[in-house]
Amino acid sequence: MILKEIAELLESGKAKATKELVQKAVDEGVNPQDILKEGLLGGMSAIGEKFKKNEVFVPEVLMAARAMNQSIELMKPLLAEAGV
Repeated sequence: MILKEIAELLESGKAKATKELVQKAVDEGVNPQDILKEGLLGGMSAIGEKFKKNEVFVPEVLMAARAMNQSIELMKPLLAEAGV
């Protein structure tokens, strides 16, 4: 599913690809709240768990955060419309 792909791309720190997939999800009519919760926050949660277990380190977390921030910029107007 597209939300899982978004989470995986974000987790791997691929900012451009994450943003493009978020745009694709929006274009396909996926609920912005679902994109945020299941896609973006899901990916950040996964990277956070890996960080706690010392499976990834600060640079990987920062790359994921950059991917999150770029995608959130795209989502802000949609989330505001949806009242999130």
